[in-house]
Amino acid sequence: MNFTSLEFLFFFCLVFLVYWNLPDALKKYFLILSSAFFYAVSSWKFLFHLIVVVSINWMFIRFFLAKKWFLPVSIGFNVLNLAFFKYFYFFADLVGIFLGIPEFQNKISLDGILSKSLDWVGFEVILPLTISYYTFQFISLLVDKKKGVITEKIGYWKLTSYIFLFPVMIAGPILRFNDVATQFDSPKMEKEDMVDGLWLVVIGLFKKSIVSVLMSGSIFQVFAETSAFSGAALLSTVYFFAIYLYLDFSGLTDLARGMGKLLGFTLPQNFRAPFFFNGFGDFWRRWHLTFSFWIRDYLYIPLGGSRSGTLRTCFNYLVAFGLGGLWHGANLNYLLWGVLTGLYLSIERVLNDWNVKILPEIPYVKRIITYLFVLNIYSISWVLFFTPDFGSAVAAVQRIFVWANGVSFPNMEPCIFALLVAILFHSAEEWPEKFKVRFKWKVVLLPIVWILVLLALPSGNADFFYGQF
Repeated sequence: MNFTSLEFLFFFCLVFLVYWNLPDALKKYFLILSSAFFYAVSSWKFLFHLIVVVSINWMFIRFFLAKKWFLPVSIGFNVLNLAFFKYFYFFADLVGIFLGIPEFQNKISLDGILSKSLDWVGFEVILPLTISYYTFQFISLLVDKKKGVITEKIGYWKLTSYIFLFPVMIAGPILRFNDVATQFDSPKMEKEDMVDGLWLVVIGLFKKSIVSVLMSGSIFQVFAETSAFSGAALLSTVYFFAIYLYLDFSGLTDLARGMGKLLGFTLPQNFRAPFFFNGFGDFWRRWHLTFSFWIRDYLYIPLGGSRSGTLRTCFNYLVAFGLGGLWHGANLNYLLWGVLTGLYLSIERVLNDWNVKILPEIPYVKRIITYLFVLNIYSISWVLFFTPDFGSAVAAVQRIFVWANGVSFPNMEPCIFALLVAILFHSAEEWPEKFKVRFKWKVVLLPIVWILVLLALPSGNADFFYGQF
């Protein structure tokens, strides 16, 4: 079920009504059952897979927590689970290239070979729903429990509640166990929470189902045939794609946080005016916060963080963000994007640690030049997200730098509107005290905004771009 579909709206309303009419002791189990139904609608095989993975992780925690091998084995299990389902064809392709076996480089051929070898008609490795997100949540739980960050006993149903919670498992935010553990026992929702939750949901719908859908018609035309468009059109596309990603992803997060509020949960913020940054590092302290903090706490710091000098810190950036890039998908484009991100952060770190001054300390001038440089570097690197392979990405970037002739950017107006909307929401995230609305006006305006958004919703259900990760 798509979060923006009528089917999901009916499902959530039913869950909401039953949930709040149950005693607290039963709410947790009903939420597990509702989440299981949500996943089963997509695939009952995935639901079975998720139950198995939850059960194995619970057994690790219940019976082997004190063992010295607990972390490497339990984390290894979750990484292998992710690697098999998400990177099977990626690794097969690498093996095919290395050994010169072209059949391994073609998914259909490889599936045919394995179907015949295993006597399994129609063999195919299918990516389970939410596997990237629940893997991160399991790893953080295992590490925090072993280190004593989590002190409470983790029962089977508490673990299942944490992993199954359906509002967050499509594309985050990535939860830590301590974020929500106590909220399962006695969820509460005051009038203010309900109003705030409904506002978050309608804002998420507006961002995703109206504004980003309006601009997608323009930018996806360029994605489909980058070689036909001019350098100016491609440069416009990378800028607008950055806005599209923000609206798509933060819209989904708003929906998840809003539904969480309506079910009695306070979920972590995932965006804080990301394009109001003042450097590479500051961008990652604002964009996809739960992912950035996960990379920091469970990859970057265990690698040594910044404790062993500047050069080792740079190496840690490259490894952490390289793996973070691969987390997005089994594609060399994502790996390169992650390595480039680590490289940008490394260069910024070197300049700061070694006190290298490139720009003069003239008021506003340094800030403006730095901003434009970082914006262009990050935006152009996102070419790797919407091109099918490295060669296509390089060709698109080349067309930008040589300012190639070609087709102009199609239909600029929706994208300019999206830019203005993004600036408005960025301002509200950056200076929340200046955009604070009295509760009375929130209540008065809420039904009006809901009616306007529902009337403006286009037909059909657009997928979330970040849902693919």
